[in-house]
Amino acid sequence: MTGTDKKGREALARLADVLVDDLLAASDQEIVAEFVEAQGDPAKNAGAMRMLFEKSVLKANKNRLHAAQAGLAADQAAPVNPKIVSMTNVRARLKRTLANCPPEVKVTLAARNENELSDADVLGMLQDLEELGIVVPDDESGNQS
Repeated sequence: MTGTDKKGREALARLADVLVDDLLAASDQEIVAEFVEAQGDPAKNAGAMRMLFEKSVLKANKNRLHAAQAGLAADQAAPVNPKIVSMTNVRARLKRTLANCPPEVKVTLAARNENELSDADVLGMLQDLEELGIVVPDDESGNQS
């Protein structure tokens, strides 16, 4: 049947509806009897399906474990950044910067409440202030130059 044959698609849809209605009208015993006739023992089939499901879950878990191990190995092999950032120092630097901002620099309420900001927000805010030229970037010793 082609995709443009409207009558054929309608006939196929009617057939699907009849088959679904037939399945919904059948009792559990009738369905089991049909399965036994076509496939054999339902309990044996259920056990085989359960075993296939457990194998697929086990394989997925092993794949996740291998991916985690690869990620850990890559992380451990990555060069260590010699400049360790202390978030206490970064937060103190942001607090000093905000306290000493010139009056023409508008600081939002969120920026003034730096204790409520996440570490990523604090680092991003300092980076933004550096890009705007309001804050001089840190030198290697961690002091402002």
